[in-house]
Amino acid sequence: MQNIDWQQMLIFQQELHQFSRNMLVHKQKQFLTSSERELLAWLYLEPEKCTPLILSKLSGMKKEAVSRCLKQLYEKNCIQKQKQTSDERSYVISLSETGLKELKKDYEIMLQPFYDLWRSMGEDFEQLFVLISRANEKMQSLSIDEQ
Repeated sequence: MQNIDWQQMLIFQQELHQFSRNMLVHKQKQFLTSSERELLAWLYLEPEKCTPLILSKLSGMKKEAVSRCLKQLYEKNCIQKQKQTSDERSYVISLSETGLKELKKDYEIMLQPFYDLWRSMGEDFEQLFVLISRANEKMQSLSIDEQ
């Protein structure tokens, strides 16, 4: 394996940052923030027994940031909370009808850059996300090893 100096690594980091920015859709007057939308997406993808701690682990967001987002989502009537009988301090979160409606309303806009890239890249698009998934797994295992 070839060594990569810090300057080349910096170029890689900037390329990844630019890619991430390009894939985000910026539209005016959004009902949901990007963090709120991310948590709603996780609630949709992982509906069984989502707690603030589980959402923090799934999203990679700090617990405090998740708590703030959940408070805002609750105030916007996008989520429902149900206390857990085993622990009165904890609660399970689920999508409300409003939350599902807002997520569906935005999903076409949010995913449009991905569809555009998929159409232009073909099979390379799927390979890109196989590699990204592998990199995410590796980064998670490295962060677990450091704890």
